[in-house]
Amino acid sequence: MPGFELNRFVNAGIDRVFEVFTDIEGSLSRCNGITCIELVTLGPIDKGTIFKETRQVYSRETTETLEFTEFEPPSHWAITGVSCGARFTTRFVLQPEGEGTRLIVSVNVKPLNPIAWFMSLLAPLLNGTIKRAINQDLDTLASMADGTWTESEDGEGQSSD
Repeated sequence: MPGFELNRFVNAGIDRVFEVFTDIEGSLSRCNGITCIELVTLGPIDKGTIFKETRQVYSRETTETLEFTEFEPPSHWAITGVSCGARFTTRFVLQPEGEGTRLIVSVNVKPLNPIAWFMSLLAPLLNGTIKRAINQDLDTLASMADGTWTESEDGEGQSSD
């Protein structure tokens, strides 16, 4: 299944971006669509940390078990999970750029069975939906890192850009 890459500038230093983007319970739990985050592995986040993420996808909730398969502060990390017969790996690379940070997110999907391989033929149709969801998360986390994120009265986060 073809993957894709997203690239954006975050107006915050690399250490701050790494801190916010890897703060599973604090930051990720504020992303729109994520309804629950549960750490399975106790202790600080590191390679091998496992967590469960529940998201609202269309009209239903889905829970995935995810693992940090790479963790190199503050330059990069990768999160991997298996869903619908495919292994999904999302890799985050941070590069200093001026006063901010360049964030490169690559998503790769490997079918693990014939049905998932067949479904991979629909990847061009599905990638748009996945990119939109990831971009929403990136918007939230980037605004938290650069200090423009605010929490409204209903508990929903919003960027003050």
